[in-house]
This record gives sequence, C-alpha cells and structure tokens, in this order.
Amino acid sequence: MIAKIKTRVDFGGIVNYANDQKNKKKCATLLAHEGVCAISNKLIADSFCLQASMRPKVKSPVKHVSLAFSSQDISRFPDNEEGDALMVEIAKKWMEQMGVRNTQYIIARHHDTKHPHCHLVFNRIDNEGNLISDSNERIRNAKVCRALTKEYGLYFAPKNSKARNKSRLRPHQLRKYNLRSSVLDARANSHSWNDFFSILKGLGIDMRFNHAENSDKICGISFCQDEYSMAGSKLDRDLSFNSLCATLGNVAAELIIQPHQAIIPSGGGGTNNEQGWRDDKDKDNQRNEPFYKTSKRRR
Repeated sequence: MIAKIKTRVDFGGIVNYANDQKNKKKCATLLAHEGVCAISNKLIADSFCLQASMRPKVKSPVKHVSLAFSSQDISRFPDNEEGDALMVEIAKKWMEQMGVRNTQYIIARHHDTKHPHCHLVFNRIDNEGNLISDSNERIRNAKVCRALTKEYGLYFAPKNSKARNKSRLRPHQLRKYNLRSSVLDARANSHSWNDFFSILKGLGIDMRFNHAENSDKICGISFCQDEYSMAGSKLDRDLSFNSLCATLGNVAAELIIQPHQAIIPSGGGGTNNEQGWRDDKDKDNQRNEPFYKTSKRRR
C-alpha cells in the first residue's frame, strides 16, 4: 500500500477528477463522504469551498490522496460491497493516523488500472475552522502506510522489486532505477567485497571510493553506469559505504594493500595496477578528477 499526497488550490477540478462517473474508463464510484452535499460534483465542491472560506488566508486548502494497493492484493478488494468496505475502512484509518479528523472528505474508487486504488479528497480547514497541519507528512505517511500494510496483511514489495512500471518513468528516473536495481542485486549476491567488485564489473558499473579532502580516509562510495553516476547513499540507504561495510566486511582489511588500490573500475587498464596509475603522483591527480565524464544537467 502506498499513498501519494498532493496539495491543491481548487476543489472543483480535483472533485471532478476523483468522482468522474461519466468516464467509462475510470468508472468512478463514490464510496464514502462526510460533511458535503453529494448530489453532484458541483455541490460537493461548493460544500468544500464554503467551509474553506472560514480561513481565507489559506491559499491551498485542498488535499488529494491517491491510495494504491498492489496488484497482488486484487483478491482482497473485489469489485463488490465487501471490497469497497475494506477500502473505505483502510482509507479512514489512514486519515485517523495522519491526524485528519473532524473535516469534510470524499472517497472514490477508480477501476482504470490493474491495481486496486481509490482517491481521497479532504478539506484542510476542519469543521471548527482550524487548519489541519501537514507538517512532516511525507515521513508520517510512509510510517502509516507500512503499519497499515502490516496490520491488514497486505502485500509487501521486496526491497529491490522489479514489478514497477518502467514505462511511466522519466529518462533520468529510469537511469537511476536501473543503476539502483543492478547495484542492489550485486549486493544481494555478494559475500565479500571481491564478489561485489566482480559482479559490478560484469555489469559494466564503475565504482569509486570518495575520500575526505587531503586525506586517504574513505568517506563514501559512488557508482557510475553509462555516464550516469550517483552516490550510493542517494541510491539507497543499503548502498551507503557504512551499510556496505556492515554487510560485506571491512574493505580495508580485505582489499587495500596500497591506498590507490581502493578504486577499482570496470574498464580497468594500465600496467602497474587496475587503475593504470604509474606512481603516487598519478594517484593524487586521479583523486581530484572525476571518474566519469560529466553528463548533461538533469531536470
């Protein structure tokens, strides 16, 4: 289960989207509502706007939440009263645990994707005119989704799940996803740093230990594939240098005989060592140069 939260300005547009019963593809069904006149979408939006007018200085009173469940849980959410009731129950628990109380909302189910999902629209201005806080909502949302997934016995995707729809990723997102997946796979199949290096080399992935300025102390690790590079800690928490050391062991004890042998590329080359350095002077020059070609700025 995942929840994507967006803040909006206008109620009219998002209500029409969430409860678009005229669209045959969506086949939207209004499952539940509170504090609004549900005769039509216009009256629903008017109800939201009337309450939001109690706090005119709040420019974005609309919250839109998409609650999506794995396709593995289709049997838990059949297209009938039982499946709809479970979806509403989980949506209400999500609101309760996120601190969304005493306010207007609608819950509408869509049927335009393979995975069960519904849309929740609620008013940030509650019934007493107070503003519902969205402070740290991303962190709180992740915790609540994990807790509800566990509570209801829903499907937990593996850490390096490849079930994600790649066709919906933008180019830079796809490159990051592919690099992350490859490095996580290499980590999962490695029992030592030697194994890790060998697998990465076979996948055409370069790796570099990042050093503190004017020091041989390793402070991080980076990975590069097809001129796209990123720090391990930004790819995934499990790919930070400290995390990899906890899993694969002490890299210094296992591999580093001389300081410059800590950096091992997939391309290799040279005569005296894997990196092709001839002496310590070359090693120092290499440390201050990027190990990959600069790529175009990503948007």
